[in-house]
Amino acid sequence: MNAFLKTMIAAGIAASFSLNALAADTPPAMSAGEHLERMKTMAPEQRAAEREAMRKEMDSLTPEQRAERRKQMHEQLEKMSPEERREHRRMMREDLDRMSPEQRAERRKQMHEHWQQMSPEERKKMREEMKEHRGKMPPEERAEHRKEMRERFSKMSPEERRDFKRGMGGNCDMPPEDCPYDKPVKD
Repeated sequence: MNAFLKTMIAAGIAASFSLNALAADTPPAMSAGEHLERMKTMAPEQRAAEREAMRKEMDSLTPEQRAERRKQMHEQLEKMSPEERREHRRMMREDLDRMSPEQRAERRKQMHEHWQQMSPEERKKMREEMKEHRGKMPPEERAEHRKEMRERFSKMSPEERRDFKRGMGGNCDMPPEDCPYDKPVKD
């Protein structure tokens, strides 16, 4: 019995050392600010590759793990200062603006497929969250967003506009004067 105890203690100590060595090999988790700084130093192509890798990683998770990861990401965004959030959004917008029409179409296709895979309850919840988010926006920011979306819509080709309208389901919850569906498409 004494030999057995000594063997177990030795095995425990060895396991402890190996786990400590393993933990030392893994890089520490980056804070949101550190990650943002790292992304700033990357080229746009590298940022796109990094985001694609993160997207694939998220797709490989179970729905519960994905929900937990989204919750962590939202908490990190909440902890960011307004300047950091603004910088993060600016970088994301720049990356989107640099996309070719084919890349944008592929991105829309992925988002559409993701939307189709969601349950009706999840879709309803997401719509409510988006409406709530828009409702919390200050009037100036909301007006700026509308202006930006109108500019984007006016720059779209007729095919992109048609696809955009079809993708939205043709139903618009905006006031009639703001709804792009009520305005004729200029070819």
